[in-house]
Amino acid sequence: MSTTESANAAEIRAAIDGWAEAMRQKDASRVLSYGTQDCLVYSLAPPLKASDADAEGLRQWFSTWKGPLGYRLQDLEITSSGDVGFATALAHLSGEKQDGAKVALWYRQTLGLKRTDGGWKIAHQHESVPFYMDGSFKAAIDLDPASKADWNAPSHPPMAGVIAYLNVEDANATAEFYGRAFGASEVTRKYAEDGQRLMHCHLTINGGALMLSDPFPEFGYPWKPPEGFVLHLVVDDADFWWKRAVEAGAEVTMPLEIAFWGDYYGQLRDPFGITWAIVAPVKKEA
Repeated sequence: MSTTESANAAEIRAAIDGWAEAMRQKDASRVLSYGTQDCLVYSLAPPLKASDADAEGLRQWFSTWKGPLGYRLQDLEITSSGDVGFATALAHLSGEKQDGAKVALWYRQTLGLKRTDGGWKIAHQHESVPFYMDGSFKAAIDLDPASKADWNAPSHPPMAGVIAYLNVEDANATAEFYGRAFGASEVTRKYAEDGQRLMHCHLTINGGALMLSDPFPEFGYPWKPPEGFVLHLVVDDADFWWKRAVEAGAEVTMPLEIAFWGDYYGQLRDPFGITWAIVAPVKKEA
């Protein structure tokens, strides 16, 4: 690296350090002072393309957080040529939202800078996270710099049928309850970086898959009361399944009895507001 390139890298690093500190202090005016007036932003949040010259919009976003932000860059690499510079890093954002939600995630950060009369300024920001290639298209916000993927590992076979994916207020408690009430066995459980909320939980009940996750309102997935659907369990011994669920704490909303269409049928509501139907064919007398 030439002397000029070394000097450029040091100046660019100083500008990025100042910008990052302004982010931590939630100082919108100071953050924008490190950018050009026409700075182009591809951020994690909508829209697809934006300008970072809106101080009021930045202040509004900062106001959704309690106290200072946790913001740092890891593996920062800087290159420059003439009056143009590029920087890449892994960024870590953490903090507490006004509603009490804890946020902690890693994402990819790319900055394009240009030298101006006022020093090096950020002209382009690009933030991104990978997404899971399993068909769910869920953002992979549970990754960190130590995460490793074995690309040579065999893929899981596709699961048949339509699989319910429930967004519940407390996925940990829900999964534990389903183990007691419905004999659920756990396939996998993945926590968010706050170590409390579940990004993904895969259960097997009665031979079928059921997926759970906690709400993540900061990423556009707030909790909503469940309505308009029933989880239908077709079993051999309805009395056994019914008794176990009721003893675990499920509420009877429709008694288990022979329905007009001929099946042995009843409905329960679990403590998380989900309605379950337990059904079995009526056994014919020998």
